[in-house]
Amino acid sequence: MEDSDGTCVVAQIEKNTRQCFQSRKHANCLLDIIAYSETKNKVILLACIRSFHRLFALYLSSGELFLDIPNDLKEADLKKEEKYKLWLKERYEETIAKLIQLVHHENLNVKELSLCTLMRFVLEEAQLPAAKHCQSKTHFPVALFRRVVLTLTSASCDSTALIGRFKEYLSYDDVRYHLMRILHKQIISKTQDTVSDTYLNNVEALLEQIDFPSDEMEELNHFLTKYPENENTEKVKSKDEQRKIYTNLWIDFLQFKLPNCVYKKVLTILHDKVMPNLTNPLYLSDFLTASYDIGGAISLLALNSLFLLVHKHNLGYPDFYEKLYALFEPGVLHVKYRARFFYLADQFLSSTHLPSAMVAAFAKKLARISLTAPASALTITIPFIYNLINRHPNCKILIHRETPEDLQEDAYKIEEADPVKSKAIESSLWELKTLQCHFHPDVAKKAKRIDQPLLKNDISLGILLETSYSDLYGKETKKKVKHAPANFNPPKGITGLPSDKLNLCWTLD
Repeated sequence: MEDSDGTCVVAQIEKNTRQCFQSRKHANCLLDIIAYSETKNKVILLACIRSFHRLFALYLSSGELFLDIPNDLKEADLKKEEKYKLWLKERYEETIAKLIQLVHHENLNVKELSLCTLMRFVLEEAQLPAAKHCQSKTHFPVALFRRVVLTLTSASCDSTALIGRFKEYLSYDDVRYHLMRILHKQIISKTQDTVSDTYLNNVEALLEQIDFPSDEMEELNHFLTKYPENENTEKVKSKDEQRKIYTNLWIDFLQFKLPNCVYKKVLTILHDKVMPNLTNPLYLSDFLTASYDIGGAISLLALNSLFLLVHKHNLGYPDFYEKLYALFEPGVLHVKYRARFFYLADQFLSSTHLPSAMVAAFAKKLARISLTAPASALTITIPFIYNLINRHPNCKILIHRETPEDLQEDAYKIEEADPVKSKAIESSLWELKTLQCHFHPDVAKKAKRIDQPLLKNDISLGILLETSYSDLYGKETKKKVKHAPANFNPPKGITGLPSDKLNLCWTLD
């Protein structure tokens, strides 16, 4: 019977482990350890996993699990040594099955240790396989590794926390290669009806961990196992070949209808983690243009990658700035990705070759939605508008006209989808003049900058992008308040009398 905290059982497991190390006559102690692993006690489970790790790592490295017997040979005809190895191999398979099961245990320590133990077995099998292989093929234990990958990409259990630990093994070029091949075969065998949101989330988490060496070497050489020199291993060693598999893997993965959370994570990493490793980033053009047309946060996140395709890879997208203009809505000032959006929009509108009518439309629309914006957003939008005018001298008429005109109404058409046709250049930024009376002093101060000569350099938006209400409050509370002298001797209370009851309610500090 197990004790409450498992101390006695853990001690017995350690004793059984030592006996297995000492002599083969104690091999049956392995059965006891496997039996103990059926418990729900996490302390005992961890002890069992550590024991499996030590024992089978030794058996694999010493060659005790290497078995080479004909398939048609009956068990009765086996020698004692072969029977022992066959029995040990059966226990090994039983242990692997148990560890695969424990990868989905509720306790994170149990899950991580199970995964690390399985990968240690992959390492040991890679060095000295448990079965005979043809010398023309790799020793990489694909069968065992496939079981690990399929476990991590479960359709019902979230493995994202565990996949972060798995990343350390992807520094090996052969591990990366076989992972991509296994994932690709798995993905192309599935349809939209057969995949779950959990499965797609797990696959995305694995894809996010894949990276390639930054050096320019065409041939890869950082392997978990030794590869014989022959034509069968050229694909594993070729960086170009691995990038082809990586490209096909991503393209086929993006064919699925992704859940919203996965969709956003994919768009967040595409521009800097995925596109540099694709054989041709233009393969993503259909996915990104479709994402850009969705609207909302999805469009915001697709901006960066799509802009890279347009400017660096010559993707034809004539409606890019019209779509960007459509994103300038009041809601963009409240979303989680506000800072990212304005950073990217600032990059997109930085070119001095853009038509003045278009730039004026962006400035005018942003000024209009700023009228109802929170103070934390205004600390971004006002400098943003200022930079637009500063870069495009022809837009200065929005804040100062040489020949003033009396206008009965604003010429700007905010409902016009085409920024060039919105007549913003015929209007003025009266909204900024209105914001000069804002309740918050920082906002009013920034709005009053348009009354002064424009600076030669743009205002840096870096620090302003992450400004929140807490930052504004913190800045105000840290200001030193200047006390204006009202009397040579500060009065003590309202009337100056010791029994003044008003002192309980008022202070002159």
